[in-house]
Amino acid sequence: MSSSSAPIDWSPMVIGFAAGFISRLVSIRTGRTHYPGYPSGYISQLALAIIAAMIGASVIVSLVGKEFTAATFLTLAATQFRDVRSTERKTLEQEEHLILVGRGAGYIEGIAITYEARNYLAMMVALVTSIVTQYIGVVIGGVVGIIAIIIGEIYMSGPKVGDMIEVEPAKIHFEKGSLLYVGDVMMMEVGLPHSRERYQKEGMGVLLTPKGRRGQSVLWNVAQRQAISHEAAAAVGTQKDVGYPEQTPLCRMDMPKGSGRAGLSILPVEHNMEALIKAIKNTPVLESGKWSAVTSPVLNRKEME
Repeated sequence: MSSSSAPIDWSPMVIGFAAGFISRLVSIRTGRTHYPGYPSGYISQLALAIIAAMIGASVIVSLVGKEFTAATFLTLAATQFRDVRSTERKTLEQEEHLILVGRGAGYIEGIAITYEARNYLAMMVALVTSIVTQYIGVVIGGVVGIIAIIIGEIYMSGPKVGDMIEVEPAKIHFEKGSLLYVGDVMMMEVGLPHSRERYQKEGMGVLLTPKGRRGQSVLWNVAQRQAISHEAAAAVGTQKDVGYPEQTPLCRMDMPKGSGRAGLSILPVEHNMEALIKAIKNTPVLESGKWSAVTSPVLNRKEME
C-alpha cells in the first residue's frame, strides 16, 4: 500500500492572500479619481481584489504540490485583468459628456492604467509574500508582506503637480475691456458684460510657475492642464452651465510670451482658495506628459545666449 501524501501547508497561501488583498484594499477609496463612488463600484473592486490576491497566493502552493496544470491555469486567468483597463476606460468615457468640466482623454487613460496595474500589483505582493512564507517562515513572510504593501503604495502614488510646480493666488482683472487676465497671463476674451461682472466679483485665479524644466514640460501638456481644470472644479465647484463657454474653468499657458507659466481662472461655487490650491497641487502628473521634453522657447533661448 502506498504511503499517504504529506499534508499541504496552507499558511503561505493564507498569508500571501491577506497581503495581496490588503494591497488592493488600501487603494479602493474615493480620491483624486472620484471613483468608485457607489456601492456597486466598491463591490466590483473588492471582487477583483479577492481574485487577484487569490491568484498570486495560489501559484507557489500549486507548484510545491506539483500541480503544474493549476499553476498554468492561474497564469492564464491573470491575463484577463487586461479587460479591467478597457472596462474602466469605457465607463469613464461614457460619463465624460455628463460632466461640466471633463477629465480629458489623458486623465481617463491614466485612471484606467492605474486600475489595471493595481490588480497586477496585488498579485505580485501576494506571490512574493507566499514565496517568502513558504521557504523562510510565517513571521518573516508577514513582515515582507507589510513591506511589499508599503513599497507598492509608494510606487503607485506617482508624482503630483505640486512636486514640480508652484501654485499661488493671483488677481483676476480685465484689460482692453474684455480680455480676462490672471495676474499677467491672458486667459480669454469674455464678451458678455454680466459674465465679466461675475468674474470680477466671484472669480478666482491662480498662477502656476514651474520649479524647473520638468515642471515646464508638464504644463505644456494639454491633457495635464485639462486634468488640473477638472480637479479645480471638483474641489470648489463651478458656476458653469451648458451653453456658456466663457464660464468654463480654464488653465492656459502664458502666451504669446512663452514664459513657461500658466494661469487658471474659475467661477467657483465655494470661494475657498486653500482648497483650490491643494486640489491643483494634488493633481497627478499624467502618463502622457511624464517623459515630454517640451519646455519654454523663451527660457531655452535665454539659456543658449
